[in-house]
Amino acid sequence: MLPAYGAIAILQALNSWNNFLWPLIVLRTTDKFTLPIALATLLTPYGNNYDVLIAGSVLTILRILILFVMFQRYFIEGLTAGAVKG
Repeated sequence: MLPAYGAIAILQALNSWNNFLWPLIVLRTTDKFTLPIALATLLTPYGNNYDVLIAGSVLTILRILILFVMFQRYFIEGLTAGAVKG
């Protein structure tokens, strides 16, 4: 069951980390925005702040990448456990 739990942990963390709609509806102040919402506010019709957007995107991806590296062994083990020869 450990490979299944590892895959579920990666997918659930990715799903909750990238949640956009519910925090956008609930949160009203800009200091409580999640990272995906804060990154979306950088794109405006008056000008785009691409340097901050790219830096924020790297910081956003980094945490999920660290989680994947931690559970990579279980994730790959779960993928290969169901493989059949022939």
